[in-house]
Amino acid sequence: MSATAPLYHIRPATVADIEALVAVHADAFNDKFLQAFGARKFHRGLALLAETWRRQGNAGLQGIWVVEWHDTIIGTIAVRARHTLREAPMVPVEWLFIRGLGFFRAMYALSALSVIDHSIRFDEMYISDVAVMRAYRRRGVAAAMLRHAEQEARRQRIKYLTLYVNAHNQSARALYLKMGFQMHQIRRSLWAWVLIQHASWALMRKDVMVGER
Repeated sequence: MSATAPLYHIRPATVADIEALVAVHADAFNDKFLQAFGARKFHRGLALLAETWRRQGNAGLQGIWVVEWHDTIIGTIAVRARHTLREAPMVPVEWLFIRGLGFFRAMYALSALSVIDHSIRFDEMYISDVAVMRAYRRRGVAAAMLRHAEQEARRQRIKYLTLYVNAHNQSARALYLKMGFQMHQIRRSLWAWVLIQHASWALMRKDVMVGER
C-alpha cells in the first residue's frame, strides 16, 4: 500500500464512524488509555468516549478525518483551525465519566486525556490525534494524513501547521521532520509526568505557505 494507492480514501468523520474511531484510537493510543482508565475499566472508558461523541453529534466530530482502506477505517487525524471551530453541544462529560468510572478515576482519566492543551492561533492549523492501526503502520498512512492536513491548510490560506509530540518519541519526530516540520519549542509539564509519565513535549511547526508569499 502506498500513499497514492487509489483505494485510500480520506474523508470527514461522521456519526456512523464513531465505533471505528474509538477502535482506532484504542489500538493506537493503547498505553495512554490504559493509564487513563485502568485495565479493569478500560472498555468502559472506551464506551464513554463513544457515548460523548454520539451525544455531541457531527459538531463534535468537526475537523476529524478518517482514512479508509477497502471500506475499513484504519487511521484518523484531527485538524482544526481557529476560524472554523464551531461550538459543540454541551454534554455533561464529567457526569458521564463519574457515573461510569467513579469520581476519582473519572477525574484522573479526563485530566490524563487532556493533559496537553493548545490555544489555536489565527495563523495556524492544529493537528492532534494522529492515529494509525498497528497492522497498517509503516505503509504511508500517517504521511498521507499529514499531506491531507497540509492541503487543507493551503486551501484555507493558513500559514502554519502545528502539533505536539512526545519529545522522546523518536520515530514520530523523525516522521514529522521528514514531512517538513521543524522543532519550535520544548514544553515541560510536571503535571503531564504525574498523570502519564511523559514530561517533555515538542511543539513542531511547518510553514505551508513558503514560496507562495
